Amino acid sequence: MKILVIASVVAALLLLLSFVIAFIIFRCVRRVITESDSNPEPSSTRCREFSFEEIRAATNNFDERLIVGRGGFGNVYKGHIDRSHRPVAIKRLKPGSDQGADEFQTEIRMLSRFRHVHLVSLIGFCNDGKEMILVYDFMARGTLRDHLYGSDHALSWERRLKICLEAARGLDFLHAGVDRQSVIHRDVKSTNILLDENWVAKVSDFGLSKVGSNASHVTTDVKGSFGYLDPEYYMSLWLTQKSDVYSFGVILLEALCGRGPIESKVEKEQEFLVNWVKQCFHDGNVGETVDPVLKGTIGPKCLNKFVEIALSCLNDHGKDRPPMRDVAKGLEYALKLQRRYEEGEREIGLTQMEGRGEFDLKFGSTSSKAATRCSEEEQALVRAMFPELPNQRPR
Repeated sequence: MKILVIASVVAALLLLLSFVIAFIIFRCVRRVITESDSNPEPSSTRCREFSFEEIRAATNNFDERLIVGRGGFGNVYKGHIDRSHRPVAIKRLKPGSDQGADEFQTEIRMLSRFRHVHLVSLIGFCNDGKEMILVYDFMARGTLRDHLYGSDHALSWERRLKICLEAARGLDFLHAGVDRQSVIHRDVKSTNILLDENWVAKVSDFGLSKVGSNASHVTTDVKGSFGYLDPEYYMSLWLTQKSDVYSFGVILLEALCGRGPIESKVEKEQEFLVNWVKQCFHDGNVGETVDPVLKGTIGPKCLNKFVEIALSCLNDHGKDRPPMRDVAKGLEYALKLQRRYEEGEREIGLTQMEGRGEFDLKFGSTSSKAATRCSEEEQALVRAMFPELPNQRPR
């Protein structure tokens, strides 16, 4: 009898011990997963840390003749690491830059975790005292803007379409997220779409990005580039993935019209690109906005579809804009229409727009009712760009 009692007690103790061990293992594993999600630091296998001497050697002591770009962050140099024949782009933070340590760390965390064929690749970084330096794959063709205006060699319409489609896929990847972490880029513009030697587009510059498990919406100070800012975000400080969609809509119009978002040396009604194209679409003569070098090369059906997509991205309310996934699908279809046109389904000239398409029906234009914290001067400037916003400042 005593043996049975002892055996029962031992069995109970062993069962209890197994539960305790299983609980401890579960807590440890959960802690590791949580820490890796909340603090995605660069992996040594994916992002290399360079010494300042290595960077100095790669740029020939920061030779000015190797500078290939200048920006708010600092100069970008073309260099070579470890005597490799493959060039790299080396971005060095300049003293007094308005983009500091926070943006530097955000870029490293972002590009160490999020890898995609249409995102620029971060090779490594240098954080040595006051020196903050980022090393990327070299993008031989420069920025999309370089090839849309101010260039002697204009891109064909099909190439512009393909570049826009690839950039949309990159942004869709960011919005979809990785391991429950999604991204709002926050500074989508044509100078942040880079092109490699094969004209493959890659989204770049993630210093202002918002990363998190709930990055689909966040209240934050307005940051970005004027001419690309979502008016709803500007007025309400409510940042969403649809803010990136709006900015991308501006890029689509840049690609179509071959000009910047804001131009001062044009007639007043053409000063703001978005307003001008919207008005021409309303009047049924959107063909007048097309880049003159593209006249006669765009299939009418492709043009209709492309403008539908662009204007759907530029709806006043974020909820009425399509997600980047749908934008990419729409651009895929527009590219197919263009290729059919070039293969023999040519029509003569550019026809007038045939009314509203499926994108416009689904994402109809509405007026913004967002609140604001902007100054009166800022409000006046925004109203010049977005006259459809309410005239009275919301409280």
